[in-house]
Formats: sequence, C-alpha cells, structure tokens
Amino acid sequence: MKHVRIFYRMLPALLTCVILALGGCGKGSSLDQKPGSGDDIVSELKEQMAYKDMRYLPEFTDTTNTYGVMGSTGLGFVNDTFYLLERRSGNAGGFYSISGGRIVAYHPEDGKETVLWDEEGKEERIVTAAPLADGSVLILLSMREGGYRYCKLDAGGNESFSAEHPSESIESGGGNDESFLRFKMAADFQGRGYLLAEGKIVLFDEQGEISGKIDLGQKRVRNIVCAGDGKVYILESMSSELILLDFEKSSLGTSSYRPLKYVQNVAGTAGAADILVCDGTTVYRYGFEEKNLNPLFDLSDSLIADASCIDMIGELSDGRMFLFLRDERQSKSETALLTPKPLSECTDMKVVTLGVIFPYSSLIEDVAAFNRSNEDFSISIVNYMIGERTFAEAVEALKLDISVGKGPDMYDLSRLDELEPLFAAGCFTDLSDYLESSRQYKREDFIEQAMDVFTYQDQLFAIPKYFQLYTIVGSADVVGQKMGWNLEDIKEIVEKYPDAMIFESVPSSHMLEACARNMFDTFVDLDKKKANFDSAEYIEFLDFLKNLPDNFGEKEENEYQTNGDLWLQEKKALLSYRSIQKMSDLQFLRAVFGGSYTCIGYPSPDRTPDCIISGQNAYAVSVNSANKDRAWKFIEWLHLTQGEERYDEFLQEGFPTRKDVFEEKMEQAVRESRGGAQTLSDGETWVNFHESTPEEVELIRSLIACAKPDKSAEQAILDIMVEEASYLFGGGKSAEEVAEVTQNRVQLYLDEK
Repeated sequence: MKHVRIFYRMLPALLTCVILALGGCGKGSSLDQKPGSGDDIVSELKEQMAYKDMRYLPEFTDTTNTYGVMGSTGLGFVNDTFYLLERRSGNAGGFYSISGGRIVAYHPEDGKETVLWDEEGKEERIVTAAPLADGSVLILLSMREGGYRYCKLDAGGNESFSAEHPSESIESGGGNDESFLRFKMAADFQGRGYLLAEGKIVLFDEQGEISGKIDLGQKRVRNIVCAGDGKVYILESMSSELILLDFEKSSLGTSSYRPLKYVQNVAGTAGAADILVCDGTTVYRYGFEEKNLNPLFDLSDSLIADASCIDMIGELSDGRMFLFLRDERQSKSETALLTPKPLSECTDMKVVTLGVIFPYSSLIEDVAAFNRSNEDFSISIVNYMIGERTFAEAVEALKLDISVGKGPDMYDLSRLDELEPLFAAGCFTDLSDYLESSRQYKREDFIEQAMDVFTYQDQLFAIPKYFQLYTIVGSADVVGQKMGWNLEDIKEIVEKYPDAMIFESVPSSHMLEACARNMFDTFVDLDKKKANFDSAEYIEFLDFLKNLPDNFGEKEENEYQTNGDLWLQEKKALLSYRSIQKMSDLQFLRAVFGGSYTCIGYPSPDRTPDCIISGQNAYAVSVNSANKDRAWKFIEWLHLTQGEERYDEFLQEGFPTRKDVFEEKMEQAVRESRGGAQTLSDGETWVNFHESTPEEVELIRSLIACAKPDKSAEQAILDIMVEEASYLFGGGKSAEEVAEVTQNRVQLYLDEK
C-alpha cells in the first residue's frame, strides 16, 4: 500500500571498512544469455553495464603499522606518486592524541617513500600541504611563537621560498588556533595555493604571498581539489556540485558542475580525464568540457567494502588506479593498486550477477567479503541507478528486466512494491527445496512473518536478512493501552478531540488507506471478481472520512518535520505512522509522545491487532539463471553472517530474521546500555537511550505476532479508491457519486483481470 512510503526511515548506514587481501574476476554472467524475448531491454542493460567488461583487479598493502590512521590524510596524487600528510597518534585512556607529523611521497609501484618534511626536532607543526605538478610541495606550518609560515619544498624536501603570515590573516578570530585537522589545500598548475579554512578560501600567489580571499558564505565544502585541467574546484556537500574557483577575481567562479546526484569522494587525476568521482558504489571519470560521466569500476568488484574509507584516489600514467583507504573506527589503513584487465582475460571464474535498484552499503560490504572468501565464483552488483537514473526509472527498468527474464542472475526485492504479479508470473526460482536441503538451517529457523513477505502460494522466492515493522501509534491516554481498534474507536477519539488533526504528518484523508487494509474484503471479492463499492456501507464510510477534522492542509509545507512531535504531545494531532526497525525506536516513541504510547496498528472490523512487516536484503533468483546453485550458495552464506554486523545498532536495516540471532539481540538489548542522545524534530527534546526493558521486548514480540505483509495484489484497486476519493475530499463530488464511479472502475478492472 502506497502510504507505507510516508513512514520515517533511517538513512543507509555508513559501514566500517573491511581490510581485504585478494582479488578476482571471471566470466559466464547471465547478462549474456537470451532465454526469452526483449532484446532491446537486454541491450540497454548491457550498455549500462559495459564498463564491467573491464575489471580493476586489486593488490592490497596493509599500511596500518606504517602510517598513523587518526588525523592522517592524502594530499594528492601527482606523477604516479601519492603525497600523504601522516599524523602520529596515540591512545590515551580511550582518547586519541595527535602530535607530530610528516609529509611523505609514496610510490605505489615499489612501495618506497620519501620523507619531505618531518616535524620532529622542529618548532613548527604541519597544518596542511598540496603537491604541485613537478613533484614539489606547498606547505603551511603553524609557528610556535604564533602565526603561520607558507613555504615550498622541492622533490627532495629542500625549501625554495618561505613567507610568514600573522594568524589573523588566515583565521577569522585571530590567535594561533592549532586545530589543524580542519584545513585543506590544493594547488593549481601555476603553482598557486588555495587554502580551505573557516568558511573561506585563502589564496596564495606563486611567491607565497596572500593575494585574496574567497568568502564561501553558507556553502559546506567537503573537499578542494586540482583537476586534470589544472584548475581548482571545491565540492559542495549539500548539492554535490563542483564549483570552479577564480583566483584572479578572488571569487567563486561562474562555472559549476554536478557529475552525480551524490558525490562521496572526488580526486584530481593526472590522466586525460578532468576528475575522478565516486558515488559510494562506483568510480567514474568526469569531463568538464563535454560534461560526460563514464563509470570505470565498482568498488565491490575490486573488493573495496566501504567508500567512506577512501581517503584518496589517483590514476597512474599506465591506467592503473591507486587508492588510500583509511578506517579510523578500526584503526586500520591500506593501499590498493588496481590493474585494469579485460574480463575475457581474467581467470576462469564464474560471475553471478545481482541486480539492485541501488546497492546500499551493507550489500557492498557483504559482496566484498564473500568474493574475498570464495574461490569458485564472484558476485557482481548490477546497479540500476548507475549514473543519473532516477529511483523511479531504476524501479521500472528492474521490473522490466525481471518480467522478460533476461537480466541478472539475482534481484534485490527489498525496494520493490507490488511483488505478487511478478511472483504469479513465475519470474523467480522457488527456494523451498534449496532451503529444505540446506545443511545450515531450515525454514523454521527464521521469523515466519518475515518469510511470508516473499512467499506466494507456498513458494518461497527470497529470504530477507532483516525485517522492519510499520504501525500506527498514539498516546495511551488517547487510544487506550491495547493494540487493535476499529472504525467505531476512530469515531470515538474524533469526538473526544474534535479540533485535532488525525495524523501529524499527512492529511486525514489517509485514513482511507489505513482502514482499507483490513476492510478490503468487505467491498471486493477477488475470487468471484465482484465489487461492492456502491453499497450503503461504503457511502457511509466515505461520508465519515469527509467529515474528519483536517487542518493539515493549512500548515506550511514540511511544517510537521519541525512541529509534528509537539502536536502529538499537545494532542493537536492524534496518530502517527511509524517504522520500528530497532529497539531504540521504542524509546524514541516514548519521547515523541511525552510518555506512554500504544502501537494501535491498522484498524480492522473485529479489532484484531495488525501491523505491516517488510523484508530487507532479500534476494530472489531468476528462473532463467544458469547460476541458480551458485546464487543459492551466496544467499546461504549471507544468512550465516547474521549477528556479525559491525555497524551501529542505531543504523541497522532492521531486526535479524534468524530466530537464534533475533533472540540473542533481544537479550543483548536488555543487558547492554544504548547510551547516546538524539534530538527530536522540534529541536529541543532529547532522547537518552538506555538498555531496553522486558516490556519493550514483549511489545516487539507482540508486533511480530500480528504482523502481515502488505497486500500488493490489491494495490491497483486501492489506487482507484484513493483517486476517486480525492474528488470527495476536494469537494467536487458527493460520497454517492464517488462510490458509483469507484464501483464501475473496480468492476471493470476485475472483469478484465
């Protein structure tokens, strides 16, 4: 049901980086198979994924014990050389202290390094630096007596010029602030420096003198870089725009570029391309002049598990790629040297393709870990949102490839709605026999309600790794303390609070969808293909909905995001759609409602408790795949890793589906403190998360017990109901007129079905 989409959802987690040591690639993907019709669809998919014909095979070198992890950062990649500002750090009582540092020129080809500057024994501290095209380096130093010194080092570390600057010329408030980690610098091909510091860019000419400053205003800059065209750009965080800096005018340039909707990382390149960009899953070349974006390789294919760990990307003159990976949470660092090689020339390893709308970070980590450990075949992700495809376009493309049976070997079903038509069409392999013959586990080892999401006519098409719960929540003194309610209960609370909005985040008309979930059978008999929307009962229901109080439309757009929680606490709004995917969500609800709350669920005629359950990380195998057994091996391995995830509890995709892992997590939630704080949408209320209570665990069990999947087979009829009811809420038609048109349209749909 479409109203599920309004629920609050957490952003995908940023995961910690897996340190990998092996690489591989292969051939035999089902993208080359043509078992059915629709050559145009397959050719489009193959064109989108053509870059995968070239694989970038990795060689990893662990540098954890060589370079400090905390505070170290890449300065640039020039002439096949990586320049690193390495900080020395130590762990004192759980807190990292950073003292001292070096500027190192590292050569990926042989692993040798040249130390260009070392703080040890000097009275100055390194603030930041930037390499030049000839291998020399511009460096900004903080002087012990105050102020800064800007100098240039040649390839041997010898100074060629030096210029001193008072603190106030660089810092906004004066004083010698040694919070050096916040400064970044780049240099253009003319040898001029661009220092990013405190909301501005400080410009240094070729002799090291300050020639101007660029005010960044409200822009939030994630990175500053010299591109392959020799010009310097900043990456704006919110818009993912690359904005050219105008040195002569001391201003932001008039040219800006947006290679991707979201840019995780950006790096200049010494090759023909103007710049390298990464969106979290894929590394691309981007050309400023033609504004062309070309994917190079997927991180997971090169066994790189987490884009947030990429500190620097650079391209060698022979086409190889260099990456410096730094994971502060794990206190690990490594380099990766990627060698491009045609897929046809790789070792004879099979490739099993996995089609996803967009690969969330946990999948990338899973695939990289699996490929590292498996020698028989590798998993390769087919990203349907590659480049500039929208989410809607990716969904339609994925569904189309599923329906014609000529896409990848596996599909992620987590982000698709209306799955039952695809189930009924026989697009996927029944996994029941695979699960029955598994040596690892059986169906009864999983939460049954989560398995039901992807079960159709006793056929199992996917096994979700996680599940989430969706319900309607109200304050206990408004809706009572018991789960389950009906239309009469709704009328009662409306009479008690006549001036309140029904929901804090959507108009009251959404009650139609909330009620329709369990009233559907009253008005439609799918078996007999008979509609009954012209009945007096449905007309009465429409009149009731029309008379519900609704001043939500009077609110400013997105005002509920600021005041919605206060409306619920003050009884100005009565109900809230909510998702529950972790134990701390329950403590969040208590803060939202200012006390006791009830997960009342979706209304049903007999007050039977009801909530919606959805599955995440659920992969189906194409019925036309030639790699069914291999695909199952990956799915089986995937569930063996439940409970081993390293990302924070606050950022999980949901509850684990394996019963033993679920029980372990419930015990852990009660046993361990979830210390932390989070602001609510009013910006004032704080939630102090703590260990869960036995009552909260019991509530989760109760929600699971009454949870049922969304009824996607009824979506087309619900769409008709909602569309026609909109004329009632808009005042254009009466309840009788809406009921008559709804009856005619639904009956016609059933007759043609």
